[in-house]
Amino acid sequence: MRTGMLIYKDVLSSLSPEAKKILGLILHKGAMTKSQLAKVAGLKLTTLNRMMLPLEKEDLILPTETGESTGGRKPVIYDVNPRRYYVIGIDISRLYSQVVLTNLKMELLEKDRFDMDRNSSPQATLNRILDWIGRVMEKRGHGYVIGVGIGTVGPLDRKSGIILNPENFEARGWENIPLKAIVEERTGLPVIIDNGANGAVLAETRYGSGKGMKSVIYLNCGVGIRTGVISSGTLVRTINDADDTFAHMVIDVNGKPCRCGNQGCVERYSSIYAIMEAFAEEMAQGRDHRNPNADHTVSYLELCREAEENDTIARQVLQNAAVRMGTGLANFIQLLNPGLVVLSGPLILHSQLFYEVCVEAAKRRRPWDKGGHLVFSRGGAFEENAISIGAAALVVEHYLEPETLG
Repeated sequence: MRTGMLIYKDVLSSLSPEAKKILGLILHKGAMTKSQLAKVAGLKLTTLNRMMLPLEKEDLILPTETGESTGGRKPVIYDVNPRRYYVIGIDISRLYSQVVLTNLKMELLEKDRFDMDRNSSPQATLNRILDWIGRVMEKRGHGYVIGVGIGTVGPLDRKSGIILNPENFEARGWENIPLKAIVEERTGLPVIIDNGANGAVLAETRYGSGKGMKSVIYLNCGVGIRTGVISSGTLVRTINDADDTFAHMVIDVNGKPCRCGNQGCVERYSSIYAIMEAFAEEMAQGRDHRNPNADHTVSYLELCREAEENDTIARQVLQNAAVRMGTGLANFIQLLNPGLVVLSGPLILHSQLFYEVCVEAAKRRRPWDKGGHLVFSRGGAFEENAISIGAAALVVEHYLEPETLG
């Protein structure tokens, strides 16, 4: 199907495993000369030349510049073509949704982001996203789209591409929505769907701040706490593909009842809903000495801002939530031994205080880690775009390294 002037092309699935390996090396490690590629891939130059032919024929890679010479002709540096093939990534979350256009290098080219509210039904949300896709494909005017990735909240039926019965969407009607079928029918493009945090951790590991690392944790802190993990280079699949396994780690056996049936889960203290509930409880007990008769209905954004401005109660509520989060995170780190922990999502991006207290609490509970090999990142390389770019990355990695997707 032709949409505007961008056309779908199934270019990656037709490549040989060897050609896919070479393309993946350039994508994940960066531009290289043939000599460097041969060394990294463990190949003879004659074999490498043969493997690169289909990549050059399809304009997937191209010579970009010449490197430093050690004598004789300067070597040519090969990189992925940034202006021939494109990917669409969709992030459907509870506070916002976003759709992006990237190239194969996961460079952000176009995006549309909008808040989700009580009017954001599945039909309204998808109509806005699909209309934007049509306009952007026409606007670009050349090249090929290889597919669409969707990163969303669980639970999901990944194979069928259905979002099942997610909680806490403000609009009604999000149960049993066949996202994959709807988007494929409207665009004529193949669609891959996964939990948004899985795509985000994949993007950070392959293309972002976790490049070269074997194990990475990504936590998206918002209405819920969504988790993606790469361990030993492979995406970790949880029971029923749930994205909230960390959120329901118990940190207080006598704690608050949680919707999952347990008590004292991390999410029960450290999600946006839990934080707003804790703030409301403080207000109900008359602890606002500034103006006891004031209307204390505030948004989480206002709460974050007040905490940064040293409002005592707002600051205390956020700090308490962050300490609980950091306590659970220390346990999670001990189990998985990552090289990088990315904390992201609306709560992290809007509250530096929450991020700093959480990280400090996690470090304080890991006294055995004297080497300091672990890196924490606020937002990672892709920040608020991580899930949508991660959805695009899922499409590319589905063709290049499907065995690493679990």
